[in-house]
Amino acid sequence: MTIRHRENQTIKKRAPIGKILLVVIAFILICVLIYFFRPQTIRTFMFYGTRVKNTFSYYALKEKPHFYYLATEKNGHDIRVDAYEALELTYRDEFAVKSVGSDDLTGKYTTVNVEGLGQGNNDIGILFQGVNLVNKIMLSGSMKQGSTEISDYKIRVNYKNDVIAVVALKVIITPQDWLRFAKDSTNVKEQIDYLKKAIAASKQDAGLHKILAGIYARQGRLDDAIGQYKEALSLSPNDTVALEELAKCYIKKKEYDNAIEISRKLVKINPRQAQSYITLGFALAEKGSWKQAIENYSEVVRIEPDNYAARYKLGEAYEKEKMTTQAIEQYKYIAGHSADADLALLALGDVSLKLGKYDDAIKYYTELIKNKPQLVAAYANLASAYAGRGKSKEEMENLKKAVSLSPNDPVVRFNLGAAYEKRKMDAEALNEYEQVLKINPEDADAVGRIAELSLKNKKFDQAVKYYERLAAKFPQKPSIFVSLGFAYGELKKYAVSAENYEKALKLGAKHATLHYNLAYTYIQLGREREAIAHYEKISPQTKQTLSILAQYYLKEKKYKKAIGYFQDIVKLEPKKSSSYSSLGYAYTTSGNWDMAIENYLIAVKYDQDDSEVYANLGEAYEKKGLYEEALKAYTSAYELNPESAKAARGIPRLKIHFLQKEKQKQTKE
Repeated sequence: MTIRHRENQTIKKRAPIGKILLVVIAFILICVLIYFFRPQTIRTFMFYGTRVKNTFSYYALKEKPHFYYLATEKNGHDIRVDAYEALELTYRDEFAVKSVGSDDLTGKYTTVNVEGLGQGNNDIGILFQGVNLVNKIMLSGSMKQGSTEISDYKIRVNYKNDVIAVVALKVIITPQDWLRFAKDSTNVKEQIDYLKKAIAASKQDAGLHKILAGIYARQGRLDDAIGQYKEALSLSPNDTVALEELAKCYIKKKEYDNAIEISRKLVKINPRQAQSYITLGFALAEKGSWKQAIENYSEVVRIEPDNYAARYKLGEAYEKEKMTTQAIEQYKYIAGHSADADLALLALGDVSLKLGKYDDAIKYYTELIKNKPQLVAAYANLASAYAGRGKSKEEMENLKKAVSLSPNDPVVRFNLGAAYEKRKMDAEALNEYEQVLKINPEDADAVGRIAELSLKNKKFDQAVKYYERLAAKFPQKPSIFVSLGFAYGELKKYAVSAENYEKALKLGAKHATLHYNLAYTYIQLGREREAIAHYEKISPQTKQTLSILAQYYLKEKKYKKAIGYFQDIVKLEPKKSSSYSSLGYAYTTSGNWDMAIENYLIAVKYDQDDSEVYANLGEAYEKKGLYEEALKAYTSAYELNPESAKAARGIPRLKIHFLQKEKQKQTKE
């Protein structure tokens, strides 16, 4: 061992300079190779060399410490963020600064402040959530339009009171963040704004367009909804959800042709999907294309036999096409299979009621009431079924039950009023109609019934009040003005009565009573000529109106027209003495004694006890120069009625005439 040691020493002493140089060159070459193939090793060596130097300067020379890195934990993993690097965060991330790599090895004077999240003097060891910073940025509105990241927030590293380093926080804002905000917000305007920003950040996301469209649709902004669904479909043309919702929007806008076009596209894309046929069937039904609606609803039922909603719609479509048997089949299927058969039972009751099958209707409505004892419509319709069976007591009981369940339902109260009216219980009917108006002052049917009942019961002031309301609401309805004219006439307000009758005529009213009433009103106003014009328009004429016309024309010495009207009276009552008597009088007035005598004789034939006819006949004979016949007629009149003035004057006059004739005869002889 000793020898060797010496030999080694001897070798060292004798080592030539050239060999030492070779060793140095080899060392440098190794370092170069390490630099190129393992650069981190060199940098680490240099880093630690520098750090040793800096640490020496900090402790020995009291210089400010240098910052090297942040030791952090992010989502459960340790990471190191060097100087001039950035810590990237999304709303899903959690992180904490565990320590600071600096010359202050103990960290006694080093603190960290996380800008935007930190609340204390030192945030080392505190767990932060990225969502809080993301939310803060989004709520601040500081992001530029279309941007997806922000680096305005920093992690500041402090030594005592001095900032020795700043590490950037790179916050990533994703479309899902805006979507999250939209879902969390209860303010619709905010939801829309957030979704618009999400779409701006991810223009190719069809789902975002559909979500925004859904919000628009719920708000009734159908055009905006349609626009968004179209955007979604431009990105994904066969998106069945977008197509379905677009079709529904068109249906809500009553643009049924567009809805049908979209629904047919849905059917082509997925012919086995029931919903496509449902939407198409509904749009066709709304257009009144019931046969095509039946085809599509039938397809739904084929695909989904227990789709009771579709079966119900199919039943309705069958009813519209008057295919009652098929409709009943659908309703019965629902009633027999569905746990919720109420609508089907109601439909079965209604169909039976329409068909006059009152016992069936009573059965279905009664069964429905067992399931739904508070269903007003069931009691109201059951009342109608009992009315059809003539069971008045049961009808009223069910109507009253319906009213008790829904006292503010104007339809039920109106029906009860109608039931009272049918039973001539006018006071009770009026009370129910008035209740209807308290609930709905604009109910024209109730106003009409009150007006008519008031007129019927001669409450003319009240009738006028309600008819005036109807006239304001329906200024083109002539019957209202006819009734108004009558009510005002009964109140002796003839001028306003005439105005309403005239308005009714202008609106097209033509019935005879209107002309008669207006003529009567004109007579009261002293407008006889206008009255006669309306009497002449009455068709068919009555004895009364013909008499009025005949008497008027006699007074006006228009004998031909007067005689014509009297002849019309004869046609109406060909076996009445008065008809011929009146015609005879007309001829008498016109000076046609032959025709006067002829008609008086017919009058006497039908009534031999009318003294006035005999007296008139006597007068006609006298004017004709038939004195013997005249005396006989006057005598008959006097015998029937000694107070007959004509007979009382005519008999003495004729007797004197005959005496004078006798004297003249004797003188000649």
